[in-house]
Amino acid sequence: MDNGMRWTLFGILLTANVIAGAVFNGTWIQIVASSLTGAGMAGLVVEYFWRGRHR
Repeated sequence: MDNGMRWTLFGILLTANVIAGAVFNGTWIQIVASSLTGAGMAGLVVEYFWRGRHR
């Protein structure tokens, strides 16, 4: 995965997280959405440090 795609996906997940937090504030849907998008963002950062630095 190239760097541009990685940070585009990170931005999309971050935007989805912020929107879910604003729309579903305090509900279980917000907790699930934040957990899933947060895990996705963490995975992209780990992938960046793991694979991106070794290339």
